[in-house]
Amino acid sequence: MSEAEIISAAEAKARGFDPATIRRIESEELARAEALTLIPEIEAAFAGVPRPVITLSVARGYDDEWNLSDGRIEELRSHDPEEDWREVSDGAIEGSDGYFTFSDPAGWRFYLPAFMCHYLRHFPGCGWDSVVLACQRRTNFDLLDEAQLNCIERFLDLCVRHEQL
Repeated sequence: MSEAEIISAAEAKARGFDPATIRRIESEELARAEALTLIPEIEAAFAGVPRPVITLSVARGYDDEWNLSDGRIEELRSHDPEEDWREVSDGAIEGSDGYFTFSDPAGWRFYLPAFMCHYLRHFPGCGWDSVVLACQRRTNFDLLDEAQLNCIERFLDLCVRHEQL
């Protein structure tokens, strides 16, 4: 069901939906509300993370071409003008589901909060689970401070409780 087709539990009750469907919708509403409360915490915890060399387009370049010259890396980087991870669009994220396979540690740290926030804005059932896997692998955690680690733990807890992972 698309976001435009999502109905509230109140509307489902008014339409006479069965009780099990209403309970599922109520559960999804609670999950969505909880997910949205985590976004400001992620934004605060990951504020100021510097832009990496391996941007989304560079990672896609490594996936497509395998070897990239310095000039090609700069050319691909120019396709990703974001200086702050909060500027990364949902469309860019949705077109880069394989990013974490080709990222370096700095890129992982820069794009992780963008992917987490995207996931949470479309929670539950986002479908872009590469960020969940990136968090579960626990690589690059040595780059993170306590607030960032807490955000990841809350993110994973939320996913485990409300998604079928």
